[in-house]
Amino acid sequence: MAATTADFTKRLVTLTDRFAGLAVRLADAARELEVAGRPPADALLDEVAAARAEFADLRARVLDAARAASVPVPSIAEVEGLRALEPLLRAVREAIAAEEKRREVAEVRRRALEILDRVLGISHQDDPNFTALVQCKSKAEEIRRVIADPAAFEKGNSEAIIDSTPSFTALLTLIEGRDLLDDEKFAALHDTVSQSFGRSLAVAATRGKLIAPGSAPAAERPSAPPAPPRAASPPPPAEEAVGSAARVAPVAVAPPASKGEESTDAEAGRAVDESGRWWVSAWARWTSWKSTLSFGDAVKQELGKYSYLLSVPIQKSTDYEEGLLSYGYSILLEFLERQNAGFVARALNSLKAVTPGAPGQPQTVGAHLYRFLVTEGRLSAQYADFVKAVLAAAVPEPGVWTTARILESTMETRIFTHPSNRIGDTEHNSQRLTQDRQRFTDHRFQVALAPLTTRFFAVAADLREPRSVEVKLLDGRAEIDHAWLLTMPPAGRADLKSELTRLAPEGTPLPGLGKEYATLWTAVFNPDPDVEKRYDLTLGLRKDVRPATGARPARVG
Repeated sequence: MAATTADFTKRLVTLTDRFAGLAVRLADAARELEVAGRPPADALLDEVAAARAEFADLRARVLDAARAASVPVPSIAEVEGLRALEPLLRAVREAIAAEEKRREVAEVRRRALEILDRVLGISHQDDPNFTALVQCKSKAEEIRRVIADPAAFEKGNSEAIIDSTPSFTALLTLIEGRDLLDDEKFAALHDTVSQSFGRSLAVAATRGKLIAPGSAPAAERPSAPPAPPRAASPPPPAEEAVGSAARVAPVAVAPPASKGEESTDAEAGRAVDESGRWWVSAWARWTSWKSTLSFGDAVKQELGKYSYLLSVPIQKSTDYEEGLLSYGYSILLEFLERQNAGFVARALNSLKAVTPGAPGQPQTVGAHLYRFLVTEGRLSAQYADFVKAVLAAAVPEPGVWTTARILESTMETRIFTHPSNRIGDTEHNSQRLTQDRQRFTDHRFQVALAPLTTRFFAVAADLREPRSVEVKLLDGRAEIDHAWLLTMPPAGRADLKSELTRLAPEGTPLPGLGKEYATLWTAVFNPDPDVEKRYDLTLGLRKDVRPATGARPARVG
């Protein structure tokens, strides 16, 4: 995109020079026309037409780039010259730079969270309550909470927070690579850990007492085979022990459970807890704002960070944005709590009776919590209303991520999709349609929806003559109503209000695009908690504003 804006800037400069040259020649031609009655030469008129076409193409491309960068886009009529194009192109460059900065910060945060998570997994071989390690983990947890929350991270001293992670990296290096370090590097890391967390933690790390996640504990000296209780023999000297280990290596002996195996069991326990991390994240965020924000304000806050939140399955939300997206589902907990007071507390209390993996029990804590949402929270039955509430709060600002957009203007129809199937993809492909038979027809989109997810589509207009849109949704051959339709009035039309309606199974006609409303938002949702759905969405564009034959008006949800 940066290369594209550079090309736009170059074309703008070239076109500015070209217009200046044409202005001089047109002025001369105007004098000739006035004095001698001589019309402008055909070659000059051809050059003017070519320059005009070049400007129109550049304007269209800059407007496309502005939409892709989520920059407010004026109407084509407002961008009637190069001077009007310059500030728009500047805004696109600034938006792209801001997005690149956001991605850089996100990558820094991801690396920092990865380091802190590894530190939080460190254990002591002999003392699980080793004071220096507990204090170190407490610092790591405090920093992690700030980094994990984008809002808190931005408000705080982000550079100072990130600068604190090298001391944790030094600790991990001292634990895992101490045998590979030269004396100078070893001393430097030892000093860093001592200054940051105390000498006792540095000593424990250098003595091999600390175990980092994914690394094996320090090798223990092999003991002699178990002897009768009354004749326990003392351990052999170190040299003899090494030799004995070499001799008995081929023999398969089943020893008692070692500390390494115990740590493996602990990891398994943590893995079970990890299955419900999406709930923990959503619950933590919900508890932080439930008394201070309305549902609508919370929706704006969460979708302002990740506009594609509802397109991601809740149980997989920790796989996105380094796990940060899962915090956004706090709005779902708030919605269910409002429908059923005490729901969140009951969900947490239900964990007391759960033994994951036991007969008749769910395999994981996460599976139990998800099923609790579906059964006790009646999420499948209430999901449509949840989507409706989110759509009403999020549009027009901060907006939602769309699977596809259609922009209808007087001369052309543009369809914007994404080059990949990746949810949240910010790149766009643009298809330009100029012939009526291509434009005024049914535009079909196949929509794959994971359980309890939503995809959004938009049709916007920049034209003088209104259009009609008809929306239909099929599940196989069955007509369904799993969609909400939101019409937003044109800017400056205070006499018009937005309308939010449920799609009729047989289809819903919406005349007046460009006159009665400027944008149509369509939210297609899958209320099934277990089965992925593949729907066929049709957005039919027509010149005729009259309702299509046989279709009934929309019903208010």
